Amino acid sequence: MFERFTLLFASCFLLFFGVPGYSETDVQKGTRIMKMYDDAPTFSAVRATMNLTIYGKDGNLRFKKRLLMASRAENMGTSEQVEKFIAYFTEPAEDQGSSVLMLNYSNKPDEKFFYMKSIRKIKKIVGADKKLSFFGSDFSNVEVAKPEFQDFNFRALRETAVPFKGKELECYVVECTPKTEGIKNDMGYGKKIMYIEKTSLLVMKTDYYDVKMTKQKQHEILSFIVKNNSQGKKVYYTAGVKMINLKTGTYSKIIFTNYLFEEDAEINKDIFSIEYLTRRWW
Repeated sequence: MFERFTLLFASCFLLFFGVPGYSETDVQKGTRIMKMYDDAPTFSAVRATMNLTIYGKDGNLRFKKRLLMASRAENMGTSEQVEKFIAYFTEPAEDQGSSVLMLNYSNKPDEKFFYMKSIRKIKKIVGADKKLSFFGSDFSNVEVAKPEFQDFNFRALRETAVPFKGKELECYVVECTPKTEGIKNDMGYGKKIMYIEKTSLLVMKTDYYDVKMTKQKQHEILSFIVKNNSQGKKVYYTAGVKMINLKTGTYSKIIFTNYLFEEDAEINKDIFSIEYLTRRWW
């Protein structure tokens, strides 16, 4: 019986992968690329300062906000992986005390919570809340978190070079479309086009299209760092991003500084809970 099964498996393998001329479909390739991106190595612990700046269409700085953030990844490299993020506003005075909690799961829908000190209320981000502005910036609530792999269908479009700091970086170009009308309406866009660098799997830029398929936003990377994590794997970590609103002409930046990684971060694993949205954890 074992020999018959082995022969059958080998025949199927040759049928699908060994026949000359066989190639992936655009959907298969796009899904494979996005799965690699979703599974890329990360740090088990990070502590940093998150600087959010918001600019008007004239290019002048309108608002500057600062947060203390911590993140933790658990069960890395497994189907149970979860990436946790918490941040506390320290500036400006009117935002001080507000906080954010994001729990990004590999095997179930993500969870996001905000604590608004001005109204002393914890709010779970669900439904149409996802497309609302992240604290007055050009980023939406869903755009400041890692995309949920299970929410999209993927299609590889092409490969192209993207300029970055005087270099041309080869990228996969993948179209991501929400799987359902509900997801599309909650997020506020009909599709996004992601440019993913082939070696690092960093997202170099993303074009966002609204539900009428008009290009409305463009996200681009400003900086990144490279460092090994606690498992000895090389991590490409995004250190700065910019979001441009093509309809209003405004833009916002998020830049991380004052990094501490892995054991140096000294993060208590219990802080990633609703309770700590209103408690001191740093």
